[in-house]
Amino acid sequence: MDNRTVKFLTKGIWVAIVLFVLRYFICKFSTLYDFIGATGEVITVTLFIMGIYSCWLWKYNPLEKVPKLMGTYKGIIDYKFDGKEGQKETIVTIKQTLISIKIQIRTNEITSNTIVGNLVEERDEYVLYYTYITNPKSKYSKKNPIQYGTCRLSTENPKYLEGIYWTSRKTIGDIKLTRINQK
Repeated sequence: MDNRTVKFLTKGIWVAIVLFVLRYFICKFSTLYDFIGATGEVITVTLFIMGIYSCWLWKYNPLEKVPKLMGTYKGIIDYKFDGKEGQKETIVTIKQTLISIKIQIRTNEITSNTIVGNLVEERDEYVLYYTYITNPKSKYSKKNPIQYGTCRLSTENPKYLEGIYWTSRKTIGDIKLTRINQK
């Protein structure tokens, strides 16, 4: 389990403890049935609060250090494959919660979607790593078949992402992205 998930679960436990103590002072437990009922209420409310926080509220918390990458980016992919170099324009959509991230890249030939993605802390900076699978348009599927790839993007400035990628077909390249809107 990564550090962000552990911190999130720890916050959830503290929220549950505080809510349980408040619930106890509002209505004292006189039976085991009261205790079990209060526990169920506290768990339900905690799950609701933590779900809302994970999906939306964390974006507005100035103490959260996780970069806010959600939005649409436009960029260039410089690639090398089979001794040839090329360049493609791309549109990238990033959907993010506090503990998950999904990336979709679209070019004129393919759409690729995240299999797994994670923001990893490296030397006090978050770096976005993700593994993806491509889905080529049918007319490009022989020349550019389905493949798996991994990408590493620096998130030092969330408005401009830069990094490298490599694929199962031995394609390598650089990616430079500029955010065009934030969601």
